[in-house]
Amino acid sequence: MIHINNFIDKLKFFETKNSKDFIIPMSEAKNLHTDITKLLLKLHDITSKTQEPVSPKQIEVKGNNW
Repeated sequence: MIHINNFIDKLKFFETKNSKDFIIPMSEAKNLHTDITKLLLKLHDITSKTQEPVSPKQIEVKGNNW
């Protein structure tokens, strides 16, 4: 994720200079793309693991005092 941090740092630098344009070399753009893709894949992996369906065998309902 170092390329994302580099992008943010450069963006902040150009903002302080009141620049209207911000151009990065293709190699930096590809590295940024790679970092973003890895981050999104990791997020998808985490969310898909936490949203696994619950099978009926895992649910137990008791109505002792009904």
